[in-house]
Amino acid sequence: MIKYSVMKRLAQQNRKIKIIVLTIVTALYFVGLAVLYAVNTHFSALTDAPAVKQGTTDYKDIDRNGRRTAITLSGEWEFFYNRHIITDGDGGAPDGYLSVPSKWTGKIFNGKKAARSGYASYRLTVKNIKAGEVVTCFSDNSTVALRIFVNGKLCSESGVVGKTADTSVSGQAERIDFVVSDGGDIIVVLETGYTSSGGLAHAPCLSSAMSPNPYWIFLERMVTVALGLILGLFLASVVVTLAFRKYESDGSAPVLIGMLSLHFLFSKDVTKALGLYGYGAVWIPALLTGALTITVFTWRILFLYGGVKTPLAVALGAIRLGAAVSYGILYGTSYALIPALIFLFSSFATLYPLLNSKLRMPYKIVYTLVYFMTVCILTLEVADGAGLLMFGTEYIFTLLLLVPIIAQVVLTVLQLNEKRTKLLRIRVLEAELEASKQKALLLQIKPHFVFNSLTAIQAQYRKDSSAGDIALENFAHFLRANIDAVEGKETIPFDEEVQNVLRYFELQNLRADGALTLLLDLDETAFEVPALSLQPFVENAVKHSGIESAEDGRITLSSKHTKNGILVKITDNGVGFDSDAPHEGVGIRNTAERLSRLSNAEVRIKSAIGSGTEIEILFPAEKQGGSI
Repeated sequence: MIKYSVMKRLAQQNRKIKIIVLTIVTALYFVGLAVLYAVNTHFSALTDAPAVKQGTTDYKDIDRNGRRTAITLSGEWEFFYNRHIITDGDGGAPDGYLSVPSKWTGKIFNGKKAARSGYASYRLTVKNIKAGEVVTCFSDNSTVALRIFVNGKLCSESGVVGKTADTSVSGQAERIDFVVSDGGDIIVVLETGYTSSGGLAHAPCLSSAMSPNPYWIFLERMVTVALGLILGLFLASVVVTLAFRKYESDGSAPVLIGMLSLHFLFSKDVTKALGLYGYGAVWIPALLTGALTITVFTWRILFLYGGVKTPLAVALGAIRLGAAVSYGILYGTSYALIPALIFLFSSFATLYPLLNSKLRMPYKIVYTLVYFMTVCILTLEVADGAGLLMFGTEYIFTLLLLVPIIAQVVLTVLQLNEKRTKLLRIRVLEAELEASKQKALLLQIKPHFVFNSLTAIQAQYRKDSSAGDIALENFAHFLRANIDAVEGKETIPFDEEVQNVLRYFELQNLRADGALTLLLDLDETAFEVPALSLQPFVENAVKHSGIESAEDGRITLSSKHTKNGILVKITDNGVGFDSDAPHEGVGIRNTAERLSRLSNAEVRIKSAIGSGTEIEILFPAEKQGGSI
């Protein structure tokens, strides 16, 4: 009762700890969301950037010396729906104002609701630029085809800007030219190609420096290095799992690392480094691989550590995948946030089952942190894809994604090594247990047999001293064979086992005054058998067959080669027994188990009342190359 009370108290304490940890993690997540919202809301004030309102921003009081050279132009721009005002020379009035970044989908312009698909122009007047200042404008993060003009001069272009889905091809941004300001105002115009994303997810930047920043060049190169590192880690995880496949029950470790690596490939920085960023909505495959990553993570927790019930795992997986697909369908509309939030909160729901799993505490904490960090990265990616992040996210995803990938690889190696060590320890214990069983089976030289043998040898000395010497020598060899079997090899040549049987039989014959007969018919002897594995069957025949009192009683030991292996028979023509009735003693049963365990041999016993007994021991053919 006291033990049950202690266990119950410990369970309650563990439950409280899990709830506390989950509460802290949840609080950190939502505090992070609140901080993210605050940063976006007050981004201009935090970065000392001028406000962008109703298509105008003023740089009069902005000191561009001693500060970063690029300023994000987020805010209200003049908006021209399905119009290219520079390329087509459209000097008409704007259709209204639209925040950048944001979606035009569903907004009312000139009394009409804008569709998700289409193209557009954005215009911004930047006032009070100093004379002689070098100015350019670019948008490295754009996922749509985009042209950017400053004072009518093309400064940056990404992809092929067309007015239909067939003519507009998005691609990686390329900075083309810059403008030397004459002082006063400059006009920045963005022209987007045809897109179904419903607007811009990122605001462009106004820059006064044309020379590349060595820091950003270094980070861009590090992305390529990180890509090679991730691919190497993934291949290493596959190799390690294959090498330790006996200890990895479902192979989910390399799959999980592969999903993380695949998600890494769809991150913004990697797709930009590969020249793929902007070709379609990269956020959609990124979110799909994120959903698969979380699903595999849940699967791993479910089947390896019992933290998630199967119905819950299936339900959460279906919700996440459905949300990811819905996000792809609704991408470009404000409704896309709904499946995105469902995806994130369903992913967050796996945290409690993870804390409730059978993982040991150090691994549980690390797995929880890795999982939590993965969910946070997905949150940032969703927010970035939806245009909710005003600040630049260059290299954030890449650097953050390295952490869970490397952590997962290290965890996999450590856990596989731990499983391997544990299994080896179990095997050592099993081997020690097996050795103990073998010694217990072999140490069955019964005291009454020793007493009877010594009494018979003493009587033999009285009759004939030379015969007594032979009998004593047989007895010494028999004892020696038993001791060697305990301390030596598990298997011995068949010839040696036959000699042990003969010595035992001679000692028994001393007691029976030569009334016992043993016949040998050995066609095959070149194989090995467990030590003292035949003697118990012969002993059983001597004791229970009744051949000692029979007129022509005999025991026959034979061996021959068959198509299935080597067949050893021990037969007697004694009284026999009913083979349907229980008949096996402990000694016979233990010997049969030893033969099966050490030589994979099969023991069959045939008998009938009045017809003797036949014991067949079949040593399979595949064992004949060495010890059977």
